[in-house]
Amino acid sequence: MAEINENLEEERTNGKVMFNKDIIKSIVSLATKEINGVASMNKTTKNVLVKLAKGKNDNGVRVVNKGNEVEVDVFINIFSDANVKDIAWRIQENIRTSVQSMMNIKVKAVNVYIVDVDFSNLERE
Repeated sequence: MAEINENLEEERTNGKVMFNKDIIKSIVSLATKEINGVASMNKTTKNVLVKLAKGKNDNGVRVVNKGNEVEVDVFINIFSDANVKDIAWRIQENIRTSVQSMMNIKVKAVNVYIVDVDFSNLERE
């Protein structure tokens, strides 16, 4: 398994493999957007001071290293006709499966924060 830090490293007998943490964020973002009912990713805060204190989070995804595991937070907007419980569960499963299969990194937790409801789907009908 890869050791996780700002640049992820995996020791092999013939060298090291290094990953940037942003790769995990990209995988998480794509896995989240694949789920029907997700309107968009949500920027978690607009306050610059809060962003600096908590760390950069400008795409609705936060990845926290916990030893050789990661904890993932996703902040989303959902469509008004979506089943909240079902969407959250499907997002958790899709992220866990995607990250573990693509990066060989154990996902300790996936926290889904539904920040807003998008009613634009009602305007289309």
